[in-house]
Amino acid sequence: MKKLFVHTFGCKVNIYESEVIKDIFLKEGYEIAKSASMADVIVINTCTVTEKADSKFLHLLKKVRSENPSAIIVSVGCFTQLESENEVLKADSDIILGVNNKYDVIEAIREFKGGKFISVPEGKELDYADHELRSFQDHTRAFLKVQDGCDNFCTYCTIKYARGNSRSRKRDSALSDVEYLSQKGFKEIILTGIDLGSYTDGEAYGLFELISDILKYEGFRLRISSVEPWCFDDRLIELFVKEKRICPHFHIPVQSASKRILKMMNRKYSIEVFDSLISKLAQREDVFIATDIIVGFPTEIDEEFEESVKYLESSKINFAHVFSYSDRPFAPSSKLKPKVSQNKIIQRSRILRKVSEAKLHEFYASQIGKEKEIIIEKIVKQADGKFTCSGLSGDYIPVSFETETPYKKGDLAGTTYNNIY
Repeated sequence: MKKLFVHTFGCKVNIYESEVIKDIFLKEGYEIAKSASMADVIVINTCTVTEKADSKFLHLLKKVRSENPSAIIVSVGCFTQLESENEVLKADSDIILGVNNKYDVIEAIREFKGGKFISVPEGKELDYADHELRSFQDHTRAFLKVQDGCDNFCTYCTIKYARGNSRSRKRDSALSDVEYLSQKGFKEIILTGIDLGSYTDGEAYGLFELISDILKYEGFRLRISSVEPWCFDDRLIELFVKEKRICPHFHIPVQSASKRILKMMNRKYSIEVFDSLISKLAQREDVFIATDIIVGFPTEIDEEFEESVKYLESSKINFAHVFSYSDRPFAPSSKLKPKVSQNKIIQRSRILRKVSEAKLHEFYASQIGKEKEIIIEKIVKQADGKFTCSGLSGDYIPVSFETETPYKKGDLAGTTYNNIY
């Protein structure tokens, strides 16, 4: 029996799409290999959000080609969509597919006769590519993708160009998967999309309505992936704050606290509007709020960077994913000058990450002694017959605890948080 190995870079949408690819191969009779070296087919699902993401992919591609020269290597996703002529990509991949046809991988393998098979169709006005997903092998939590693409034009970002226009899954299709996943016993479902807040299925049906309908099904908690700040209205804020089955872990990207930099990024809010949103969401008890901040955007001066540092220190944000700016193909910001030096970007990133880590540990410390519900991801049986279980709480704290109860992976268990994992 032939074996498949899938390596995934990037976001939760990519994780979901890799699971779809696995499901497609399983239906064709493949087994899932434990490593790339044991596989007949290797699929690499790429990310191109930063220059670092590109480098990681190209390094892995050369590595797997060297370690398993007889395998068919299939590269798919955002990097391949934008960089299909990259020399390393073409040299070490047998098959290259883009974002919009990555699910056609079986047909591509059938057509592949040696040499190279490259198919990266342009995609500007696309329909939502709906695929039933019924496996999630080895996952303790299930992903539910309901949206793809983006209609925003943030000047630093190429994902709009890789993914195409914003498009949404039909509600009936999404809710059918929710029903199936709840019946399969998943205790957490992660709702995801490239620009999740833009979800729509008709004029009067948006993200608020979809979440409300999802919560009509019982037996699981719902985690919401990143939502842009301009997508919140009062109804959605109230739902996030009051609905206890929504995990109290929100990711709202800010990118900068500088008014001028936000404008140059083409972000659709002021820092005052953003902070008002965060303050409203922080009304929820024990909520964890994360954000993204880009360091070293072209023309950013020291005083503007300091605005982001001071905002992170003083705001109700608990953690910031700090991204060092890098020029991306097709991104308008790549043409902006003057550039911030690489040394200064590294220095600023270290400063901001130090602040972010301090805020994270401050939040962890504030939660000691509180009751948490944990999705169990790892179980170790001790010599005395007890079990050490570890996993993630609803507010995304890594937790471990000892118990005599023989839990299974994926179970939801209550415990008192008393350690930093």
